[in-house]
Amino acid sequence: MGFFSKLFSKQTCSFCDNQVGALSRKKLKDGNYICKECEKNCSAFIDPCMFDIEYMKQHMEYMKKQDVLYKKEFEVLDKKQKDRIVHEGYHGIVFADDIAMFEVVHPKASKKNYKELFRYDQIVDYDIYTVNSTSTEEDAKKYAEVGVTIDIRCAIGDEALGEKDVDNKRMFHPYVKEFKILCARNDDYTFSTNLIISHLDKIFCKKSSTVAGSIKESMFGTTKERQSIKMAADAVKGLGSLAKAGITGSEEDRENAKVAMQTVAEDGLNLAFNNMGKYQELANQAEQRAWAE
Repeated sequence: MGFFSKLFSKQTCSFCDNQVGALSRKKLKDGNYICKECEKNCSAFIDPCMFDIEYMKQHMEYMKKQDVLYKKEFEVLDKKQKDRIVHEGYHGIVFADDIAMFEVVHPKASKKNYKELFRYDQIVDYDIYTVNSTSTEEDAKKYAEVGVTIDIRCAIGDEALGEKDVDNKRMFHPYVKEFKILCARNDDYTFSTNLIISHLDKIFCKKSSTVAGSIKESMFGTTKERQSIKMAADAVKGLGSLAKAGITGSEEDRENAKVAMQTVAEDGLNLAFNNMGKYQELANQAEQRAWAE
């Protein structure tokens, strides 16, 4: 068989056993094939060509679990519990602080069979990115693209897609290392990124890097400062509870004081690690509820 005949001949999809042509399939790393329809069961953020058939089978099972999580924990949330920031061309992000997870909005994701979520504790860093315009037109804008990059803690090569469900492994995403969230095309400024950056700053207790956020913080304090004030107030209440328990000798008062001081200690630990402990717990609880673990 000649080169072109072999190239354009039909091949069997390793997942559905259908015969598919060259334009309706992709070749996996180990020489197997996946058709366009079966690829709809995969993430929008994965390139099947990089993996073998065994990995892809595990990945599809992972996506089924993600879809259950999405429907049971994310889809049911009220609109007020989500911060949806979507820009031109259907690109953006939806934050859900109550479960410490987010959805990446992308045109490719809308065509997939399964939805997926990403955890706050998988985020390593984030920043604004720009692509300079190469246009020679007089009215050309400074940037061809403006957006936000989000770096993800990734476990490529680890057993992250297996059935072992260890908490620290949940912080490592099985295949995503970075997201590029497009916010604007043909622009002179990066203001379009402000809403996403502001929400990420709030999540990680960082001092705001946007003008609007800085003005708000000058009036009401940073997220970390507000949490510190609340923690101090709770500590005073806890000490009051301890004093009351010492006077009354009541077992109930002692238990209430113990709970109050434990809450203060947990809040202090969360604050020291930029709320990561709290977000890990929220995400773990959501997964456990959705998957009945």
